[in-house]
Amino acid sequence: MKPVDSVIAQVGAVARAHPNDPALMADGCTWTYRELWARTETYARAVLSSGAAPGDVVGLIGSNEPAYLAAYLGIMRAGCATAAISTMIAPSSVRAQLAAAGARVVITGRLADDTRDALAGDYLLLDLAEPPTGAGAFDLPEVGPDTTAIIMMTSGSSGEPKGAQHTHASLFHAVWQMASAFPHHRGDRGVVFLPLYTCTPEQALPTLCTGGSLDILPGFDPERVADACVHATTFDAVPTIMSRLLEHAPLHKLANLRWILFASEPMPVHLLQRWWDELPGVETHQFYGMTELLTLTAAPHALLRQVPSTVGRAFPSTGIVLDPVEGHGSDEGEIVASSPSCMRGYLNNPAATDAALTSEHALRTGDIGRFDERGLLYLTGRVKDIIISGGFNIAPAEIETVAFANPGVREAVVVGIPSDRWGETPVVVAVPTAGSALTAMDLLRDCRARLSTYKRPSAAALVPTLPTTGIGKVDKVRVKKMIESGEIRITTP
Repeated sequence: MKPVDSVIAQVGAVARAHPNDPALMADGCTWTYRELWARTETYARAVLSSGAAPGDVVGLIGSNEPAYLAAYLGIMRAGCATAAISTMIAPSSVRAQLAAAGARVVITGRLADDTRDALAGDYLLLDLAEPPTGAGAFDLPEVGPDTTAIIMMTSGSSGEPKGAQHTHASLFHAVWQMASAFPHHRGDRGVVFLPLYTCTPEQALPTLCTGGSLDILPGFDPERVADACVHATTFDAVPTIMSRLLEHAPLHKLANLRWILFASEPMPVHLLQRWWDELPGVETHQFYGMTELLTLTAAPHALLRQVPSTVGRAFPSTGIVLDPVEGHGSDEGEIVASSPSCMRGYLNNPAATDAALTSEHALRTGDIGRFDERGLLYLTGRVKDIIISGGFNIAPAEIETVAFANPGVREAVVVGIPSDRWGETPVVVAVPTAGSALTAMDLLRDCRARLSTYKRPSAAALVPTLPTTGIGKVDKVRVKKMIESGEIRITTP
């Protein structure tokens, strides 16, 4: 099908051309494209009848289910911007993200009591399961390419949360690049188990824009994913998930897949080789992107087989340069990228926008990379001190702040150490105050009790002193080496 100019227009075109094709499946139920589009317009009218106007931001909080995607599309169809909020964060973080997005209307699925209490009175909550009826009198607006389509919230791990604004044009550019680089076809069947609140643009929209269907699972369970893959052609994952599938899933059930697409971090070469050995007929593709710029590079299967350590070449219409960074090799630099899929900027945050975007509207990614003589890009580090655990960005400084709040802590540092399950996992190392009865387990429990689930350290240690650099800063590299060598002995739950 020839592409149009927005995700909304494209999904609507598919629904008109193939109304009886399956679109979404979950728990034995199937929505056709006719049903998906009808629900999309129902949510659009519900949003407008609630008092939201085109151009407003509408929050969306929910788990993996067909109604979530209909609401995601419906908010955009109303001319509003969808701000998908994580279900894994603390109630205070939910409020912070909604405040950063400027949302007053929120479509919600089932919420924990403390989250619902935190929102009550300040937000108009619409029920995801039963959107308001009687809104048929509302005419749905024409939505232009420069209208904001989605607000992608940062995790808030490095301070106050920020909302990356993507227009209908930038979102569709990214989605269509994904659908073209990693071929999606009418009749494809994808398996969705990653959280829709974070991965909808990459794992759901390319399939819906090309007439495929999605089998939506509530989360990741190796056996259930494998069962779904028996009848599927594609799925999206992250390296940590693929590692767990290798260990715990009956892999013969994945043999009918055409391809697997992974992202969030490079795949360890030994893990890729295991996939190829176990499933020689299944292609593995990789892409590199981020909240602020969804599609930077692509590494299709044939390229990965030749050079498994690369993240590939830039997508069409994407330009990448390396900006030298002090302390890194002469062939390395910060990856600075320009693309039609780049965000417009951070919503209501000009200072953060100016820090992230150059005067030519190129994004400073914060990642360090290098090119080889073939123009292939490799990721070699990060400018900022960020831990990536299970695909989520975690700022050590936030955990350190929590650790320092413990009266028994004099100094504290948080580092990421390798994890077979998560890629990296945070560990807190502290120097106790004189005379303190604090134990490593006490510190670990205290930190875990006051942090969102995915930010919680997996281990802690107490030491008499922390190593420092020549200018007196804590030497995090040395701390990591001391943990890995066993010189610092960590305590786990």
